[in-house]
Amino acid sequence: MAIKYITKNKNLITQIKEFIINWDDISPTIKIKTSGSTGKPKTIELKKTNMIFSAKMTGDFFNLKEGETILLNLSPKTIGGAMIIVRSIVLKLNLIVVDINSNPLENLNELVDFAAMVPSQVKVSIDNYPQKFNYIKNLIIGGGPISNKLKKEIKKLGCNCYHTFGMTETISHIALKNLKNESYFKILNGVKINIVNNCLEITAPKLGCEKLLTNDIIELKSNKSFKWIGRSDLAINSGGIKIIPSIIEGKLIDIINSSFFCYGIPDDKLGQKHILIIENDENMKINKSDFKTLDRKQIPKEIYFLKKFIYTSSGKINRIESYNLIRRNKIQGKEI
Repeated sequence: MAIKYITKNKNLITQIKEFIINWDDISPTIKIKTSGSTGKPKTIELKKTNMIFSAKMTGDFFNLKEGETILLNLSPKTIGGAMIIVRSIVLKLNLIVVDINSNPLENLNELVDFAAMVPSQVKVSIDNYPQKFNYIKNLIIGGGPISNKLKKEIKKLGCNCYHTFGMTETISHIALKNLKNESYFKILNGVKINIVNNCLEITAPKLGCEKLLTNDIIELKSNKSFKWIGRSDLAINSGGIKIIPSIIEGKLIDIINSSFFCYGIPDDKLGQKHILIIENDENMKINKSDFKTLDRKQIPKEIYFLKKFIYTSSGKINRIESYNLIRRNKIQGKEI
């Protein structure tokens, strides 16, 4: 494995070197932090043998060969960035390191066989350097939902683009969806799935998962494919009506041109009140007609504006801490 740094970020370079040192030591495990997007981040230990199997699964799916190139533009402290380094080691790929920011392709001027991005990086890169996706052969996109507008832009790109499904506990992705021609996630070899109480259960012994029950609500198409619906731990029970935020957010993502999320707050009458929190100042205009894609009972009761959300180290919105900012600053909501 050779490493080429297209960055002068000394902290990033140090993190990569430290990860490789930890990988090469005698310990059978490596510590990785979970994203913390739906709760407090926690540190978990992952077995190196399981991480090696995960790297080989990805290598087999994309037919990655020794000497090919892989791009690192995600933090090595997250599972996404850590697994890029592991794949480069296990599959003997050459690692190209760029600055970790919203525009990772800015300084890239060479071919890459495999890359991973979060949706926000893809959007900014398409807006600024769409031609640079021609340098990439295979691109996986994970860490959050992809808007319909962005999907249309992705379909125009010259590289193979896949949406991933996975989590830190499964050591990166366990399923992939081709964004150009597929509607369902397809699980990788070595993975089995089941539904328990409407939620996804994952069994993948070589990834260290034995009947891992997730909070992900899914719709099974077959025993090898599924559609992701939302998360049960984010569900809002408002006046006896169960609201799944991801469904609402999916309907609004092409209408609201800012980051946002739906949230449930305590309410004496309803149990939980469904609110919408938007990352913007209060000058942003939201009309009732903007919610015409929603059923009447799906429409949020109030809108809150927050100038800046709190994000996790992997770029996801930290919903709990962002709402806590609203509480601490006593920001008032606006009725719809």
